[in-house]
Amino acid sequence: MRIILVSHGRLALGMKDTVKFIMGDMPNLSAYAAYIDNNETEYVYSIEAELEHYPDEQFVICTDVLGGSVNTTMVQFLKDYKNVEIITGMNLPLVLQLLAQTSALDKESLANIIKQAQGGLVDVNQLLVNQQGKEDL
Repeated sequence: MRIILVSHGRLALGMKDTVKFIMGDMPNLSAYAAYIDNNETEYVYSIEAELEHYPDEQFVICTDVLGGSVNTTMVQFLKDYKNVEIITGMNLPLVLQLLAQTSALDKESLANIIKQAQGGLVDVNQLLVNQQGKEDL
């Protein structure tokens, strides 16, 4: 499985750097920053070249924002590449779990990974209030 991170701006590049710090080089992970240096389409050609280069691989493309320009552009790949899954709202737990996946990614596994990544979203203020309340008991 190959994972592609794509964002408007440098989020995807920073996420890849963080993954490298935690897990080391991951040859199946690539990242693209859209709309950098006034180049609006180069990243699309680079991703398409990667899809063409590995036609027998499963791809997961992670984008930053649902309905954003990067996400809507990546959705266009779904009609021509049946080996592509697109996930939006990427975060580090999502990317790390995808990289830790050792077998083929089926719909159930993907749903579990997404659910676990969503669990990484925590209202820390409320968490502290809840913990404080328990300590008062």
